[in-house]
Amino acid sequence: MKKTPTYVVALAAAVVIFLGIWQGSIYLEGKKPVVTVPDNITHVGPKTTFSVRFSDEGRGLRQVLAFIDQDGKRQPLGGMDFSVPGETQKTMQLTFDQAGLDLSEGPATLSFTGVDHSLRKNSSTVTVAVTVDHTPPRISTMTSAHYINPGGSCLVVYRLSEQAEKTGVRVNTTFFPGYPFDTEESQPRFAVLFAVPVDARGDNLKIGITALDRAGNESFSTFPHHVRKATFRERTLTLSDRFLEATMPEFQARVPALRDVSPLDAFIYVNEELREKNAREIETICSTSEPRKLWDGHFLRMNNAATMAGFGDRRTYTYEDRPVTGSLHDGIDLASTVNAVIEASNRGIVAYAEYLGIYGNTVIIDHGLGLFSFYAHLSAIDVEEGDPVEKGDPIGRSGMTGLAGGDHLHFGIFLGKQFVNPVEWWDSGWIQDNILGKANLP
Repeated sequence: MKKTPTYVVALAAAVVIFLGIWQGSIYLEGKKPVVTVPDNITHVGPKTTFSVRFSDEGRGLRQVLAFIDQDGKRQPLGGMDFSVPGETQKTMQLTFDQAGLDLSEGPATLSFTGVDHSLRKNSSTVTVAVTVDHTPPRISTMTSAHYINPGGSCLVVYRLSEQAEKTGVRVNTTFFPGYPFDTEESQPRFAVLFAVPVDARGDNLKIGITALDRAGNESFSTFPHHVRKATFRERTLTLSDRFLEATMPEFQARVPALRDVSPLDAFIYVNEELREKNAREIETICSTSEPRKLWDGHFLRMNNAATMAGFGDRRTYTYEDRPVTGSLHDGIDLASTVNAVIEASNRGIVAYAEYLGIYGNTVIIDHGLGLFSFYAHLSAIDVEEGDPVEKGDPIGRSGMTGLAGGDHLHFGIFLGKQFVNPVEWWDSGWIQDNILGKANLP
């Protein structure tokens, strides 16, 4: 029999040893799983939900576990076993079901463990100190006179028994955020400027303060308020070919879909589709506001200007004696001379200074606490986004850009998520009685 060469035996032995080391490195690997817990988990309550991520780059996860420990007692929150290797990552969704847990308010510890599929059963555990809290915040209203005009503004001031993750006033489904002051106090105060729609009545509104704490507990508290009666003008406006031919080319040049349609069809699109799109854009622009009052006293009305259209006017547009579309006027149209200098109505910070669809060249100024002023149809803009402005500073000139039939300023006041009646904010007596007289706003 021919003897196997020594080098072949040595090579085979080396392969066996290599395979053994390689298999051992897999089955006996010492790298532990990774447990990732959100860093904002400080309080837990009946509605607390969050996710914990477990991962292992080796053989994969064998088991993941979650517990809560309080007063020497451990209670399971969840767990999963993986009998077959290969599950390299898993996210555990956790919800604190108070009915199934025996927890009292106070300190506790969350514990999360991941075990891998190696022979060593490597494991990692992450613990988080938390406070168990299942008591909703207590809301104490500090203002009493809440008289609101349809399409108008109102201020409410209140105190919470604890810090809140989210708080404000809810008008039906619309949320107006609360702005805190006395933040160092254990029971901070909040101020909320909110608005009601033009069709508001006492019987079609649900108004209340809401507060969500760090554990997910939520409170809702109504407060005394009275919605006054008001009527707004109904107007029928006739669309002439001359008006359509003068205004629609601006939009047909900017919107490709309108280039091959009639001026009337273009107007209907602009008045309905583009108007709605612009409303969403304005809401986005005004979604972030300075958390302090920037304005000083009443807002300025355009100098020596005649009122051409009022806030809340309901317009029906007709063409050849038939109604074709409609709109609700969300500001006040003011006109004086052509290319009149437009001034900032109050102190603030420019939030927007660009072209804006039906409003043409537009400037929006943030006055803090969710309150903005709005200047549209300008022929020129003389400020930029981020510029601070004082009351009376020139910001542009009147014009007829956008959906405007003549040179004028469309002036508006935007609060939270809707336009409100500017007449209130022009009135120093109304501001004192309804805003400044209620609280020393920061």
